[in-house]
Amino acid sequence: MRYLNENLIRDSFLRLRQNETGGKTGLERTSALMCFLAFDALLKRTGGTAPLDFNPDVSLGVNNRSGLSREFTRLVQLKNGSDPYHVLNLGEVSVGGNPPEKRFSSNFLTVSLKKATTSATAYGYPSRPSNPLLMLGPEATGLTWGIDRHPDWKSNLPVFLHGRKTKTPFTDLAIFVLRSRGVDSEHTTLQDVLNDGLCEVFTDELCAFWKSQISLEKIYFTEVADPFQDELASPFADCSWMGDMQPGNGENELASRVIYLEGLLRLHNIPFEE
Repeated sequence: MRYLNENLIRDSFLRLRQNETGGKTGLERTSALMCFLAFDALLKRTGGTAPLDFNPDVSLGVNNRSGLSREFTRLVQLKNGSDPYHVLNLGEVSVGGNPPEKRFSSNFLTVSLKKATTSATAYGYPSRPSNPLLMLGPEATGLTWGIDRHPDWKSNLPVFLHGRKTKTPFTDLAIFVLRSRGVDSEHTTLQDVLNDGLCEVFTDELCAFWKSQISLEKIYFTEVADPFQDELASPFADCSWMGDMQPGNGENELASRVIYLEGLLRLHNIPFEE
Protein backbone atom coordinates (compact mmCIF):
# COMPACT_ATOMS: atom_id res chain seq x y z
CA MET A 1 0.00 0.00 0.00
CA ARG A 2 1.27 3.46 -0.95
CA TYR A 3 0.06 6.94 -0.12
CA LEU A 4 0.21 10.32 -1.81
CA ASN A 5 3.32 12.29 -0.97
CA GLU A 6 2.89 14.82 1.83
CA ASN A 7 4.58 17.65 -0.06
CA LEU A 8 2.46 16.91 -3.13
CA ILE A 9 -0.70 17.31 -1.06
CA ARG A 10 0.51 20.57 0.44
CA ASP A 11 1.45 22.07 -2.91
CA SER A 12 -1.86 21.11 -4.50
CA PHE A 13 -3.83 22.49 -1.59
CA LEU A 14 -2.05 25.84 -1.74
CA ARG A 15 -2.63 26.11 -5.48
CA LEU A 16 -6.36 25.87 -4.83
CA ARG A 17 -6.35 29.22 -3.00
CA GLN A 18 -8.37 32.10 -4.38
CA ASN A 19 -6.64 34.72 -6.49
CA GLU A 20 -8.51 37.41 -4.58
CA THR A 21 -9.01 36.96 -0.86
CA GLY A 22 -12.01 38.10 1.13
CA GLY A 23 -15.69 38.06 0.30
CA LYS A 24 -18.12 35.17 0.31
CA THR A 25 -17.64 33.77 -3.19
CA GLY A 26 -14.89 31.30 -2.33
CA LEU A 27 -16.73 30.01 0.73
CA GLU A 28 -20.04 29.63 -1.10
CA ARG A 29 -18.45 27.79 -4.00
CA THR A 30 -16.38 25.53 -1.74
CA SER A 31 -19.43 24.62 0.33
CA ALA A 32 -21.54 23.83 -2.74
CA LEU A 33 -18.74 21.88 -4.40
CA MET A 34 -18.13 19.75 -1.32
CA CYS A 35 -21.85 19.14 -0.94
CA PHE A 36 -22.03 17.89 -4.53
CA LEU A 37 -19.00 15.63 -4.06
CA ALA A 38 -20.44 14.29 -0.79
CA PHE A 39 -23.73 13.46 -2.52
CA ASP A 40 -21.97 11.66 -5.35
CA ALA A 41 -19.78 9.74 -2.88
CA LEU A 42 -22.92 8.69 -0.98
CA LEU A 43 -24.45 7.44 -4.23
CA LYS A 44 -21.31 5.39 -4.85
CA ARG A 45 -21.08 4.02 -1.32
CA THR A 46 -24.74 3.03 -1.00
CA GLY A 47 -25.08 1.75 -4.55
CA GLY A 48 -28.28 3.74 -4.74
CA THR A 49 -29.98 5.32 -7.70
CA ALA A 50 -30.67 9.04 -7.78
CA PRO A 51 -32.75 10.72 -6.61
CA LEU A 52 -32.08 9.82 -2.99
CA ASP A 53 -34.66 10.40 -0.28
CA PHE A 54 -33.65 12.52 2.76
CA ASN A 55 -37.01 12.50 4.53
CA PRO A 56 -36.21 13.04 8.24
CA ASP A 57 -39.30 11.08 9.30
CA VAL A 58 -38.33 7.73 7.78
CA SER A 59 -35.34 5.51 8.51
CA LEU A 60 -34.01 5.62 4.93
CA GLY A 61 -34.00 9.40 4.96
CA VAL A 62 -32.33 9.56 8.36
CA ASN A 63 -29.64 7.15 7.21
CA ASN A 64 -29.05 9.15 4.03
CA ARG A 65 -28.77 12.36 6.04
CA SER A 66 -26.20 10.80 8.34
CA GLY A 67 -24.32 9.35 5.40
CA LEU A 68 -24.26 12.66 3.53
CA SER A 69 -23.00 14.49 6.62
CA ARG A 70 -20.23 11.92 7.08
CA GLU A 71 -19.14 12.22 3.46
CA PHE A 72 -19.09 16.02 3.70
CA THR A 73 -17.06 15.87 6.93
CA ARG A 74 -14.61 13.41 5.38
CA LEU A 75 -13.99 15.86 2.57
CA VAL A 76 -13.47 19.05 4.58
CA GLN A 77 -12.14 17.95 7.98
CA LEU A 78 -8.35 18.04 8.18
CA LYS A 79 -7.69 17.28 11.83
CA ASN A 80 -9.99 16.39 14.72
CA GLY A 81 -9.57 17.51 18.31
CA SER A 82 -10.34 20.39 20.65
CA ASP A 83 -9.34 22.86 17.92
CA PRO A 84 -10.24 20.99 14.73
CA TYR A 85 -8.79 21.99 11.38
CA HIS A 86 -11.23 22.12 8.51
CA VAL A 87 -11.75 23.78 5.13
CA LEU A 88 -14.27 26.56 4.64
CA ASN A 89 -12.56 27.84 1.51
CA LEU A 90 -10.30 25.66 -0.62
CA GLY A 91 -6.64 26.44 -0.07
CA GLU A 92 -7.20 27.84 3.42
CA VAL A 93 -7.27 26.11 6.80
CA SER A 94 -9.81 27.21 9.40
CA VAL A 95 -9.28 26.37 13.07
CA GLY A 96 -12.08 25.83 15.56
CA GLY A 97 -15.60 27.11 15.04
CA ASN A 98 -18.56 24.88 14.31
CA PRO A 99 -17.55 21.33 13.34
CA PRO A 100 -18.23 20.40 9.70
CA GLU A 101 -21.18 18.10 10.43
CA LYS A 102 -22.99 20.81 12.42
CA ARG A 103 -22.24 23.46 9.82
CA PHE A 104 -23.47 21.18 7.03
CA SER A 105 -26.66 20.29 8.87
CA SER A 106 -27.56 23.89 9.73
CA ASN A 107 -26.66 25.33 6.31
CA PHE A 108 -27.72 22.70 3.80
CA LEU A 109 -30.12 20.24 5.41
CA THR A 110 -31.97 22.79 7.56
CA VAL A 111 -32.06 25.68 5.08
CA SER A 112 -31.64 24.75 1.41
CA LEU A 113 -33.16 21.27 1.45
CA LYS A 114 -36.04 22.30 3.70
CA LYS A 115 -36.90 25.31 1.53
CA ALA A 116 -36.94 23.09 -1.57
CA THR A 117 -39.67 20.90 -0.05
CA THR A 118 -42.22 23.70 -0.56
CA SER A 119 -40.86 25.15 -3.79
CA ALA A 120 -43.42 25.38 -6.59
CA THR A 121 -40.66 25.15 -9.20
CA ALA A 122 -37.62 22.95 -9.69
CA TYR A 123 -35.10 24.00 -7.04
CA GLY A 124 -31.47 24.16 -8.12
CA TYR A 125 -28.60 24.21 -5.63
CA PRO A 126 -26.70 26.40 -5.20
CA SER A 127 -28.71 29.43 -6.30
CA ARG A 128 -25.53 31.51 -6.55
CA PRO A 129 -23.72 31.33 -8.90
CA SER A 130 -26.52 30.46 -11.33
CA ASN A 131 -24.82 27.18 -12.23
CA PRO A 132 -26.52 24.61 -9.98
CA LEU A 133 -24.94 21.23 -9.28
CA LEU A 134 -27.89 19.56 -7.54
CA MET A 135 -31.67 19.49 -7.85
CA LEU A 136 -33.72 19.48 -4.66
CA GLY A 137 -37.34 18.93 -3.72
CA PRO A 138 -40.50 17.47 -5.23
CA GLU A 139 -40.70 19.47 -8.45
CA ALA A 140 -37.16 18.51 -9.43
CA THR A 141 -36.90 14.96 -8.09
CA GLY A 142 -40.43 13.64 -7.51
CA LEU A 143 -39.61 13.27 -3.80
CA THR A 144 -40.48 15.88 -1.19
CA TRP A 145 -37.03 15.54 0.38
CA GLY A 146 -35.29 14.31 -2.75
CA ILE A 147 -31.82 15.20 -4.05
CA ASP A 148 -30.46 14.47 -7.51
CA ARG A 149 -27.63 15.74 -9.67
CA HIS A 150 -28.52 18.67 -11.89
CA PRO A 151 -28.70 17.70 -15.59
CA ASP A 152 -26.10 20.40 -16.38
CA TRP A 153 -23.67 19.48 -13.60
CA LYS A 154 -20.86 18.63 -16.04
CA SER A 155 -20.83 22.07 -17.63
CA ASN A 156 -21.45 23.82 -14.30
CA LEU A 157 -18.85 22.04 -12.17
CA PRO A 158 -15.75 23.88 -13.54
CA VAL A 159 -17.31 27.21 -12.52
CA PHE A 160 -16.79 26.27 -8.87
CA LEU A 161 -13.03 26.11 -9.37
CA HIS A 162 -12.71 29.41 -11.23
CA GLY A 163 -10.71 32.25 -9.72
CA ARG A 164 -8.07 30.07 -8.08
CA LYS A 165 -4.31 30.12 -8.46
CA THR A 166 -4.03 26.72 -10.07
CA LYS A 167 -3.85 25.87 -13.78
CA THR A 168 -4.72 22.27 -12.92
CA PRO A 169 -7.79 22.58 -10.66
CA PHE A 170 -9.21 19.10 -11.14
CA THR A 171 -5.83 17.44 -10.63
CA ASP A 172 -5.17 19.43 -7.47
CA LEU A 173 -8.69 18.82 -6.19
CA ALA A 174 -8.26 15.07 -6.78
CA ILE A 175 -5.02 15.08 -4.79
CA PHE A 176 -6.71 16.92 -1.92
CA VAL A 177 -9.78 14.66 -1.93
CA LEU A 178 -7.63 11.50 -1.97
CA ARG A 179 -5.18 12.80 0.66
CA SER A 180 -6.00 10.14 3.26
CA ARG A 181 -6.60 7.16 1.01
CA GLY A 182 -4.14 4.40 0.35
CA VAL A 183 -3.03 3.86 -3.22
CA ASP A 184 -4.12 0.37 -4.20
CA SER A 185 -3.24 0.61 -7.88
CA GLU A 186 -0.85 -1.16 -10.20
CA HIS A 187 -0.23 2.05 -12.13
CA THR A 188 2.92 4.06 -11.60
CA THR A 189 1.99 7.50 -12.95
CA LEU A 190 0.28 9.99 -10.66
CA GLN A 191 -2.54 10.71 -13.11
CA ASP A 192 -3.42 7.02 -13.48
CA VAL A 193 -3.32 6.48 -9.72
CA LEU A 194 -5.58 9.48 -9.17
CA ASN A 195 -8.01 8.11 -11.74
CA ASP A 196 -8.14 4.76 -9.95
CA GLY A 197 -8.62 6.43 -6.58
CA LEU A 198 -11.43 8.66 -7.80
CA CYS A 199 -13.28 5.69 -9.24
CA GLU A 200 -13.17 4.01 -5.82
CA VAL A 201 -14.85 6.98 -4.17
CA PHE A 202 -17.22 8.46 -6.75
CA THR A 203 -19.80 7.24 -9.28
CA ASP A 204 -18.81 6.14 -12.75
CA GLU A 205 -20.32 9.31 -14.24
CA LEU A 206 -18.34 11.72 -12.07
CA CYS A 207 -15.19 9.61 -12.29
CA ALA A 208 -15.28 9.60 -16.10
CA PHE A 209 -15.77 13.37 -16.21
CA TRP A 210 -13.02 14.00 -13.65
CA LYS A 211 -10.59 11.74 -15.52
CA SER A 212 -11.21 13.67 -18.73
CA GLN A 213 -10.39 16.93 -16.96
CA ILE A 214 -7.18 15.53 -15.46
CA SER A 215 -6.16 14.36 -18.93
CA LEU A 216 -6.71 17.85 -20.35
CA GLU A 217 -4.64 19.39 -17.53
CA LYS A 218 -1.71 17.02 -17.92
CA ILE A 219 0.31 19.42 -20.11
CA TYR A 220 0.15 22.06 -17.36
CA PHE A 221 0.96 19.82 -14.41
CA THR A 222 4.57 19.83 -13.24
CA GLU A 223 5.65 16.26 -12.61
CA VAL A 224 7.13 15.48 -9.22
CA ALA A 225 10.03 13.08 -8.73
CA ASP A 226 8.29 10.84 -6.21
CA PRO A 227 4.54 11.38 -5.85
CA PHE A 228 4.10 8.50 -3.39
CA GLN A 229 5.33 7.51 0.06
CA ASP A 230 5.10 4.40 2.23
CA GLU A 231 3.27 5.93 5.20
CA LEU A 232 -0.02 7.79 5.45
CA ALA A 233 0.63 11.49 4.92
CA SER A 234 -0.40 13.95 7.64
CA PRO A 235 0.24 17.33 6.02
CA PHE A 236 -2.40 19.07 8.13
CA ALA A 237 -1.33 17.76 11.53
CA ASP A 238 0.73 20.93 11.90
CA CYS A 239 -0.10 23.81 9.58
CA SER A 240 2.91 25.95 10.44
CA TRP A 241 4.05 25.37 6.86
CA MET A 242 1.26 27.68 5.75
CA GLY A 243 3.10 30.61 7.35
CA ASP A 244 1.11 33.84 7.28
CA MET A 245 -1.71 32.19 5.33
CA GLN A 246 -3.24 30.48 8.35
CA PRO A 247 -4.43 33.55 10.33
CA GLY A 248 -7.59 35.32 9.35
CA ASN A 249 -9.89 32.34 9.85
CA GLY A 250 -12.16 34.56 11.93
CA GLU A 251 -13.07 36.33 8.70
CA ASN A 252 -14.02 33.02 7.14
CA GLU A 253 -16.11 32.05 10.15
CA LEU A 254 -17.90 35.40 10.02
CA ALA A 255 -18.56 35.07 6.29
CA SER A 256 -19.82 31.52 6.83
CA ARG A 257 -22.20 32.82 9.50
CA VAL A 258 -23.46 35.53 7.16
CA ILE A 259 -24.15 32.92 4.47
CA TYR A 260 -26.13 30.86 6.99
CA LEU A 261 -28.19 33.87 8.13
CA GLU A 262 -28.89 34.87 4.53
CA GLY A 263 -30.12 31.34 3.94
CA LEU A 264 -32.56 31.63 6.83
CA LEU A 265 -33.92 34.87 5.40
CA ARG A 266 -34.43 33.18 2.02
CA LEU A 267 -36.05 30.19 3.73
CA HIS A 268 -38.70 32.44 5.30
CA ASN A 269 -39.01 34.66 2.19
CA ILE A 270 -37.77 37.73 4.05
CA PRO A 271 -36.33 40.31 1.61
CA PHE A 272 -32.85 41.69 2.30
CA GLU A 273 -30.14 43.62 0.50
CA GLU A 274 -27.34 41.32 -0.66
